[in-house]
Amino acid sequence: MTSLKRQLRFGLASGLVLLFGLLWWGGVKSIHSLTDHFVASRLAHDAETVLAAMRLDESERPAVRWRRIGAIYDQPLSGHYYQINFSDGKRVSSRSLWDQQLEIAPFAPGSQGQWRMPGPAGQELLVWVAGYNKQGKVFTLAVAEDMTPLNQQVEKFEWLFVIIMLAITLLLFVSQQWIVGSALQRLDWVRQDMQRLARGEVQALTTDVPLEVGPLVESFNHLLGLFQQRLEHSRKGLGNLSHALKGPLSLLQQQLESEALQNHLDLKASMQQQVDRVEQLMEREMRRARIAGTGISGGHFDAAKEMPALVGVLQQIYRDKSLSINYQIPEKAVLPVDREDMLELLGNLLDNACKWSEGKVNCQISQSDSLDILVEDDGPGVSEEALVQLAERGVRLDETIDGHGLGLAITKDMIKLYGGEIIFTHSAELGGLCVRVQLPL
Repeated sequence: MTSLKRQLRFGLASGLVLLFGLLWWGGVKSIHSLTDHFVASRLAHDAETVLAAMRLDESERPAVRWRRIGAIYDQPLSGHYYQINFSDGKRVSSRSLWDQQLEIAPFAPGSQGQWRMPGPAGQELLVWVAGYNKQGKVFTLAVAEDMTPLNQQVEKFEWLFVIIMLAITLLLFVSQQWIVGSALQRLDWVRQDMQRLARGEVQALTTDVPLEVGPLVESFNHLLGLFQQRLEHSRKGLGNLSHALKGPLSLLQQQLESEALQNHLDLKASMQQQVDRVEQLMEREMRRARIAGTGISGGHFDAAKEMPALVGVLQQIYRDKSLSINYQIPEKAVLPVDREDMLELLGNLLDNACKWSEGKVNCQISQSDSLDILVEDDGPGVSEEALVQLAERGVRLDETIDGHGLGLAITKDMIKLYGGEIIFTHSAELGGLCVRVQLPL
């Protein structure tokens, strides 16, 4: 099962990382381009100054009047250089180049270019080059500047840029996580609403949900309404069937008690058995139809209020046994299960225990992550083989274990509907049958 929150967070985080990478790459490229453009424009201006200072001496040899250009070009290895390569092989260089020279290819007049190249003393130079034709001389002029100081400043800027971008990315990431968590919190409310529905606290999910989840909630409520309608229809149908069969069954019972069958005892016994069987099946299906299951009826079971009345009824039914029925209930006596279902469940378990008890029945109800019920008696119990039969799924208890019939069968159906578990064992304390029931909450 995939996590929507994890997918959103991973997608947003990946997007932020990609955005950070693109911004870093774009920022670094931009600052380098801006730096080169700025220095190149300055070198172009210096080239104009060098051109203005260039002249031909009396012997027609080219020379540059150094007083008309900056003194920086006169200092050895100053980081600012120029070099003029003439088409006839002559070369004029700034004194700052000292005994070095720039390896520059000839440029045609009117063409120009710029690039980086290694220079004297391990310097990295940005070179601006252009071709000229002046006073009948064709030459290539190169003006260069050491980029090392600027590179150091650019590197500092890059680190500062990385730190700032990381801080902004982290801030955006935290903000996005908070936004995602806040948005998905509304979905968590739907989950909590479904839990309240399962506990019977509400009859339907609230429609105050995000627009994207609205159709899902509406469809769920629609299906829930259909289920409740079908449940009521099924109950009504079984009730009508039971009412319709009561007349024919009463008539059959009267016929069985008539004198016409007194001389046919075997036939009478066989017919009586089948009539009893039909009545038993009717009772079982009617009681099964009354089971609400989890989150259908919306009721609660108040153990502190209901248990004394239930115990009183059982003691009245089995008053000839003078039963002692002890029960323990949790501190939080109001349990999130349907009242009618719990009365049916506890009534069946306690009735079965009272039927076989010789005088003492214990009932313990506890609640943690699940609802746990223990009912035990001091009766004769059942054999190991019978315990296995009681625990088997799908076994019709009323057909297999004499005396542990319809009530336990209904109980087993109810526990299955709730998604719970029932265990039959011997009672270590009282010696009879011990029934443990666990229902998830």
